[in-house]
Amino acid sequence: MRRQESAQLFRKALVLCLDSTYLPYTLFLAQQIHQKEPKRDYDICLISDEPLTIPPEFAHLRLKLCRPLHDEDYLRLKVTHLARSTYLRMWAPRLLACDYDRIIYLDSDIFADATGLSRLFEMDMNGRSLAAVLDVQQWYRPRRNIKEFKLAGRSLRPYFNGGFLLIDTARYIEDRVLERAIDIAQAHPDWICHHDQSLLNLAIDGEWLELSPVWNWQWPSKYPLFTDWVGPRLLHFIGDRKPWHDPKGYCPRRFVLAYSEFFGQYFPSLMPVAEQGLSVLHSKTRLVWLALRFLALRPRLLRYLDQFPDPYLPK
Repeated sequence: MRRQESAQLFRKALVLCLDSTYLPYTLFLAQQIHQKEPKRDYDICLISDEPLTIPPEFAHLRLKLCRPLHDEDYLRLKVTHLARSTYLRMWAPRLLACDYDRIIYLDSDIFADATGLSRLFEMDMNGRSLAAVLDVQQWYRPRRNIKEFKLAGRSLRPYFNGGFLLIDTARYIEDRVLERAIDIAQAHPDWICHHDQSLLNLAIDGEWLELSPVWNWQWPSKYPLFTDWVGPRLLHFIGDRKPWHDPKGYCPRRFVLAYSEFFGQYFPSLMPVAEQGLSVLHSKTRLVWLALRFLALRPRLLRYLDQFPDPYLPK
């Protein structure tokens, strides 16, 4: 492992997995986190399956680059609508276990409104290898059985979103989570709907610790009106609508402007696509639709949110 500057100081790390295409978005998130926790007591590690070069403008982030992953099991995994690099998070505990006791993995399409990750690293995981946030599919339909579990012939299980993971590295390895996931991938490739997210959920089989959704607020266009009132710390732009590619204007302008300023300074060729459609502010039809969704889903979402009065305590 190579550090941009000094030797290792900490036993916990924030992990970002990526390919070269996603490097600019990863650097945006790393810079956000560094700005919000400049005296952080954890490292930021980047894991890829190809060599990466960090521009010198980001030396102040004190990033650590892992050697590119070379693993035949990784190369044999089924690739669908997502990049192969999304599977890298399954290998992160094995790659980092000698150096770190706890890791937090984040997807690169996350926007850090606030962090507080240092305290989260220290939470009691009750002997579990992994803590995460329920997938948005089960937020307002908790009795919904997810496709992967149906394909595997399993009954209802809580299903987490893979965009945020808190991992006890020793327990993860002891529980052979990676090996079980690889076995499932090889025996049942048809069960893989969302790459690593499918495999980790199938391998862990509901035995994970559920955290508050403020750590992985999965921002869908169905109910963005909840966002500012909930006060999420990490917003996750799930789906294909991203602040840097939002031609129909679904994303609030504050996100688009933040990425525009960053890319304009460091990666001008990646400036967000200009808004072409009507924003919610201008479209009465969309505004009414969102308001109706807000009213319809409010009772169920409140029941879900009320289970987490403290963001640092699990369910």
